[in-house]
Amino acid sequence: MSELATPAPGTRALVLGGGGVAGIAWEVGVLSALQNAGVDLDAADLVVGSSAGSVVGAFVRAGQVQAAYDQQHAPLPTSYEEPARIASEDYQERLVQILTGAASEQEARARLGAVAQQVVTGQTDEERIETFSHTLPTTEWPAKPFGVTAIDAVDGTFRVLTAESGVPLPRAVAASCSVPFVWSPVRVDGVPHIDGGMRSATNADVAAGYERVLVIACGPEGPSPLGPWLDVAVEGLRAGGSSVEVVVADSASQHAFGDNSLSLSTQAPASTEGRRQGQTVAEAIAAFWA
Repeated sequence: MSELATPAPGTRALVLGGGGVAGIAWEVGVLSALQNAGVDLDAADLVVGSSAGSVVGAFVRAGQVQAAYDQQHAPLPTSYEEPARIASEDYQERLVQILTGAASEQEARARLGAVAQQVVTGQTDEERIETFSHTLPTTEWPAKPFGVTAIDAVDGTFRVLTAESGVPLPRAVAASCSVPFVWSPVRVDGVPHIDGGMRSATNADVAAGYERVLVIACGPEGPSPLGPWLDVAVEGLRAGGSSVEVVVADSASQHAFGDNSLSLSTQAPASTEGRRQGQTVAEAIAAFWA
């Protein structure tokens, strides 16, 4: 599953979940508030991100959370066109049709990957990777441990890509953000990969063994045939001896995501609500993280 090293005693992990463009904005809002309250995000012994969280994690590891927050309030490009909205009901119905009858979580992910490979979007691998090369604060992996989740679209294997994986950072993040039916899979080691957040929006179980785990989630997760949802993962972490704190987007924050979380128009309102919510939990998180 992972190229991550075994955690040492007393270590801390920061887990960043998926949530589209709005999720990126909300998470940097939360984290900027925590940072302003004295939470040392750089002290995380592991940062792991899924989909949107992989973008945010790159900014955390680069020490550029505030810069990322400021970016959310920049004017939209004059040539910007709203992405097509995918109705969540239709998306869920399509998933049910694909996944019904799968004998295991990995088989379910492989089924999803097989269908995702049939969807061709307007961007090639290289164009998607080029986009992330400009989006991320750096194209180089950070020196401190950073994991980016993705799913092998051929056999359903869940992967946590790291600096040791031999994959360029923009390619790893592009793969992690390849939402099935929205964007085509991105090749990693020559194999198509899809959004790591399809297994679980947070994949919090990756942080097993860390003494303290802080999870930033763009919304609640329900049972899934693709992997362990958040409540199950948190239960497992605590059973293994980890202390866990979870910050889940509240109703006001989720309202700011609008009806199309992939739209750039969500950036300013979602980041503002993220900062507001981050301020409400900052004292408790600072005590937990210290």
